[in-house]
Amino acid sequence: MRSKKVPTGRKLSFIEQARRRQIIEAAIGAVAAEGYGGASLAKVARRAKISKSVVVYYFGGKNQLLEAVVEQLFREIWDSVRPRLEAETTARGQLRAYIESEFTFLEQHRDRLLTITYILMNHRDREGALYLHDQAEQTNLRSLGAMLEQGQKNGEFRAFALQPMAATLMHAINGALGQWASDPKVSLRDYAQELVTIFDLATRKQTARARRAR
Repeated sequence: MRSKKVPTGRKLSFIEQARRRQIIEAAIGAVAAEGYGGASLAKVARRAKISKSVVVYYFGGKNQLLEAVVEQLFREIWDSVRPRLEAETTARGQLRAYIESEFTFLEQHRDRLLTITYILMNHRDREGALYLHDQAEQTNLRSLGAMLEQGQKNGEFRAFALQPMAATLMHAINGALGQWASDPKVSLRDYAQELVTIFDLATRKQTARARRAR
């Protein structure tokens, strides 16, 4: 992802950073409303009430702008999730907090979910790879894998293969969010509650009593 610099590499002033944030917000609105293909730089500029040349000055082109949008949205999601994670003292609590806090944030910011979904599922590099999607998946897998591994180390979680469990959890979360993106009448709270229960049961370490009862 790009740093907060204009194409020439010069660091941005406070006013320029504010302009950059304004353009990113306009891009989020354009992608959420128009879809990936419909969110042209011209439409972003109109939403921001600036000229297209100003957008190009700050970001160089659509690729760089969309990269900045994705970076911003993931930062927002993480900023909403992190306090809940840090407040939990157990891996089970962190797993619950991770699911619930992400769903809560996105339920309150539907435009963010639509934007990040449209970009990740459509934006490709010159070789045709969905590179932003792939980067996001790898980052999420590392985060979830670390959380699950810690639960195993401290004795809360049973022995299981970390990669498959992390991938299953990630895809379950993404699947629920995808359903809500398609149908806003879907209850994200119900999804969050069920996913918390499913993965609590899937990861929980059996007690000696439960093992004897089998």
